[in-house]
Amino acid sequence: MNWRKLLWVTRKDLRLIARDRSALVSLIVVPIIVILVVAETQGGGSSNILLPIVNEDEGPVANALIKVFREHLDVQVVDRARAEALVRDENQAAAMLVLPGGMSKRYLTNKPSTIELLTDPAQGTELSAIKAVMLLADREAASLGDPFHEELLDLQERALTGKRLKFSSLEQNVPGFSVTFVLLSLLFSVSFGLRDEEAWGTSGRIAIAPVTPWAVLGGKLFARILVGAAQLTLLLGFGHFMYHLSLGHSVVAFVLTVFAIVFSMACFSMIIAAIARTREQIIPAGLSSMFILASIGGCWWPFFEQPKWMQTIAQAAMTTWSMLALHDVMLREKTLMEIAPELLFLFAYGGVSFLIGQRLFRYAET
Repeated sequence: MNWRKLLWVTRKDLRLIARDRSALVSLIVVPIIVILVVAETQGGGSSNILLPIVNEDEGPVANALIKVFREHLDVQVVDRARAEALVRDENQAAAMLVLPGGMSKRYLTNKPSTIELLTDPAQGTELSAIKAVMLLADREAASLGDPFHEELLDLQERALTGKRLKFSSLEQNVPGFSVTFVLLSLLFSVSFGLRDEEAWGTSGRIAIAPVTPWAVLGGKLFARILVGAAQLTLLLGFGHFMYHLSLGHSVVAFVLTVFAIVFSMACFSMIIAAIARTREQIIPAGLSSMFILASIGGCWWPFFEQPKWMQTIAQAAMTTWSMLALHDVMLREKTLMEIAPELLFLFAYGGVSFLIGQRLFRYAET
């Protein structure tokens, strides 16, 4: 008889689960989306890496080198000012190559030339891939004209975005995982916190209390922002003391960057809380949002491993701008004025998200 009662209970619970169609859809659709994002990301390669080349030589040796690089990288031949902007200001390229004037003539007369490689060490993975392609080009170029042979071309590397030539993998990974954990914490704490208010009868009290709904939501959100900012600061501080992670030269820039990142994420969490109308819907909605935003935002792997269409979509994610701002402050040691565009975007992102979330969020009727 106990087995019969067990089946009755199981049948009752399955009927309750089947009523929440949104949660059922999330169980299937969301994992498929996450798998698609991960699979597309892993399909990238060095062909997505941009390498600006300043061709001041325009001779046969320079043309041979550019031909080899085009087979492995996304080469753009531009002037020096544009190349420096792509590396130093826009962070779209990890390095630029300068082929000096007269290189071909000197090579033909067995005189050495120096090729400049101006880099952004903060994009260490892309930079390593470029150097690997340069080694490959060394071998392939031998069959085209042997430009590297007899050491007639010397490579001189110089950082364009700071004083250091390279960073450790931890210095690049710790910020990404710190942002991921803070995002995960905010998504669930904000969503569960707001939904728990339903069980406590908050909607009824708000209806008769002399306070506006946005003030209630704003107050609860501000508490989460303070906790999230403290969490992100502690995680990055742990990386600083344990692994000598640089926090940059400007304390004001660092603090404002942390606050802007957490503000944008906490406000975005309100949209998830508004969309997920039940506690059962919060888990798949929160996890899927975290996986997608962290993966396309550069928290787990570099942007160049993503296809172009995904890189375009990533420009609308706050995680992308969060990682850009953190790298600018911590690795490139930029000042507050230099990172102002990223901070303004994050604050605007959070403000718009709060308005959308406040508009959509409703306490369920109890």
